[in-house]
Amino acid sequence: MAFGLVVVVGAAVAVFAVLNRGSGYDAVEGKYGAGPLASCDDFAARESNLPPKRSDTPLGGTQGWLCTFTDEASRVTVDLDVEVTNVARQRSRFEVQTGPAGYVVDPAVHLGEQAAWGPIATGKTCDLLVLDSNATLKIGLDDGNAARDATQACKDRVTTIAQVLYAVMQPQ
Repeated sequence: MAFGLVVVVGAAVAVFAVLNRGSGYDAVEGKYGAGPLASCDDFAARESNLPPKRSDTPLGGTQGWLCTFTDEASRVTVDLDVEVTNVARQRSRFEVQTGPAGYVVDPAVHLGEQAAWGPIATGKTCDLLVLDSNATLKIGLDDGNAARDATQACKDRVTTIAQVLYAVMQPQ
């Protein structure tokens, strides 16, 4: 009897897995991903106020990329992180990142569905996380020469970069 129950349960699990293949938590569903994503180079072609590109790395396991622009002489680095999975995963990750002591949602930033600033913004460094459907766009700036108390200047600069990245990433 126990053996028969195990066989029936095993068969049911196998049928469920086959029928629901590709529609689970990891499937790419939403605004982004139906067509090709814009690349780091597409972004760089539209944003002229960047240091030279240092790296461009595709994400493993999901659609997206990491890109870094660095100018050693001026001690400025811009980091971009674009990730596309599905709406449920992106919203869940955004909620975790905006939890206690995390990123702070800023309704004044009008990009995507929500945007939030990193927990430790100063004039020298600040990060913005944008949630838009099934994608998150993270923009970070590190300016070693900026005044520590110039937080708003850092946020203004990152917001400008984020606006260009958001426009470039929109599906065509």
